[in-house]
Amino acid sequence: MPVRARAAGDSNPADGMTEPAAPRPARLQSAVALRALATVFVVVIHTTHWPPSASLFDGLDTLSRFAVPAFMLLTGVLLSYQYGGRRLSTSDFLRRRFSRSLVPWLAWAPVYAVFGWFFSTDPQHSVTGVVNFLIYGAGHLWFLLLIPQMYLVYLVWPRRHLWWWAAGALALQTALCVYRLYGPMPIGVDQLFLWHGFQLLAFWIGYFAVGVAAGRTLLGRGEPSQLHWLPVVGAAAVVAISGWLMIAVSYGGAPHGDFQVGTGAFLLPQEPLFVLAIAVLVWLVGGPLLSVGGPMARGIAVLSDNSLGIYILHPIVVFAIGRQISGLLNPGLPLSFVGFLVLTLGGLVAATLASLLLRATPLAVSLGVSRRPPSRPGARAASPRSAAG
Repeated sequence: MPVRARAAGDSNPADGMTEPAAPRPARLQSAVALRALATVFVVVIHTTHWPPSASLFDGLDTLSRFAVPAFMLLTGVLLSYQYGGRRLSTSDFLRRRFSRSLVPWLAWAPVYAVFGWFFSTDPQHSVTGVVNFLIYGAGHLWFLLLIPQMYLVYLVWPRRHLWWWAAGALALQTALCVYRLYGPMPIGVDQLFLWHGFQLLAFWIGYFAVGVAAGRTLLGRGEPSQLHWLPVVGAAAVVAISGWLMIAVSYGGAPHGDFQVGTGAFLLPQEPLFVLAIAVLVWLVGGPLLSVGGPMARGIAVLSDNSLGIYILHPIVVFAIGRQISGLLNPGLPLSFVGFLVLTLGGLVAATLASLLLRATPLAVSLGVSRRPPSRPGARAASPRSAAG
């Protein structure tokens, strides 16, 4: 049964036209849970590369790639949920949203350029190397340049028949991902699609569109507050099957199969099924899970509330910890799995603490948030506004 609802605003965010008021759930607990889960697996993406290569870690890397598409889905959900029934000033909207994406990128891209110069091979030690590093998004910060594209598209996205638009967008995204692997690539298109496809909204548009449609639906219907085991078991089965497909289906024989790894691993054609299955499963269990309260619920809220800071900071802390426990990571399985767990948990905790510390200083703006002294964990993360990212 849905959670209790309260009234929402009554205007169209795209054109200022008035529309009927829609009931607004008190909170999107499933969004809090999904964002926390995605945050954990963003860290896993990077920690799987520290132990010696093994099928276990390769599989974990592939499965953990759902995290970034989940953030894209959440962007659509929370924009539509927060602004779907309210009057929206375009300038205020873009100023606020860009402060949570472009400002952090501008703040941290130089930091990671310097960090990479001294501690890795990226960027290469030349002016051209640094320029290329920034063109490709400054390492993992490329995500902060993709999200603003969604903000711009949201301003002109249709407000009717949202699920039909979502189906079309998902079909377009999948077709582009298939074409990227198999299609002929004229000069110019190859550079754009193969090398920079992960930076283009067209390759992610389906997640955004499904998120917008889901956000508008949640605005009126809320989310489950009790567990219903039959749909939970069904969703878990789809997660298991689609996860197997993620690992089992390879495109090594495709003309551009070399681009299915790295950032290209986010653009595999079967990825949407896995991502959406996880999202549905979390939607079914997130509310009941968080309503129980206790340390686990508070921990989930803290991770969700600090997700952007953790995303930005974790490569540095993972590197610092990994250098210290290299002896535990290098021997091979099973000992290297212990090292992997230590590195992942340590990196997650350290990045969370670093985010909390920075949020209490004027440097909070570099994480896309307002300065805020430490408070009771989870107090802010439960609100729809804080969950909007």
